[in-house]
Amino acid sequence: MVVRQALTEVLRMLRVVRKPSRREFMLMLKVCSLGLAILGVYGFIILYLSFVFLYGV
Repeated sequence: MVVRQALTEVLRMLRVVRKPSRREFMLMLKVCSLGLAILGVYGFIILYLSFVFLYGV
C-alpha cells in the first residue's frame, strides 16, 4: 500500500511540474552562484582568522 501511495504522489507531481523558462533558469543560476560565492568567502574568512589566531601570522 505504501508503494502505491508513493507512486501516486510521484505521478501527481510529474503532472504539475514544468520545465523552467530560460529567464527563470538564469535567475536561479545567479541566485545559487551568489549563495555559493558568499559561502566560499565566509569559509575563507574563517580559515584566515583561524590561521591568524593560531599561528600569529
